[in-house]
Amino acid sequence: MGIMIGDSLFAGDSIFLPDVGTARVDFPGGSARALYASIQRILHLGENVRVFSGHDYPPNRDPRCVSTVSEQSHSNKHVGAGSTLESFTTFREGRDATLGSPKLLHASLQVNLRGGRMPPQDEEGRRWIRLPLSGEAVGV
Repeated sequence: MGIMIGDSLFAGDSIFLPDVGTARVDFPGGSARALYASIQRILHLGENVRVFSGHDYPPNRDPRCVSTVSEQSHSNKHVGAGSTLESFTTFREGRDATLGSPKLLHASLQVNLRGGRMPPQDEEGRRWIRLPLSGEAVGV
């Protein structure tokens, strides 16, 4: 989901700075095809529209948060000039299959899937983030 205010788009977790590319699609409900379609809508906004990214993972530069549609259209390493639905889908799904889970995936999903609301309180008024355990229990 993106939010447009004037000539600024707050793109959330879909498109990052051009040298970083695009978001993963291997989370619950993720789709490379849907992400590509969403990004195409962004790339068809006016070329001077500012795109504020939700994350930045700078390879060899200081962190930034904004680019323009023109910069994204010409230079985004995943969806810039020459990208097709097929090439993007093949790349994104292939790369994402090699990535491990982000550190805070399970915690963030419990809030994100509730639209930003924290989990409900228990009978003592506490809120819990639940994390899956991997491996076998020891000493049980």
